[in-house]
Amino acid sequence: MTTESKVTIPKQGDRVGTTQHEGVFEVVGVNALMQTANIRLVDGSGHVIPNVSWTALKALGKK
Repeated sequence: MTTESKVTIPKQGDRVGTTQHEGVFEVVGVNALMQTANIRLVDGSGHVIPNVSWTALKALGKK
């Protein structure tokens, strides 16, 4: 038996929340090797936030 928590792998275009920033974000890039994602606010304001750990992301429902 493993005690590892199950991590959901984000996909480009997914809407997510994060424990590190406020707002609703869209995944714009995924780095499977580093287990990180690049995200940006869905309203298009602000910059892309690079290298957010998958464990800090929470999947949100579709539009």
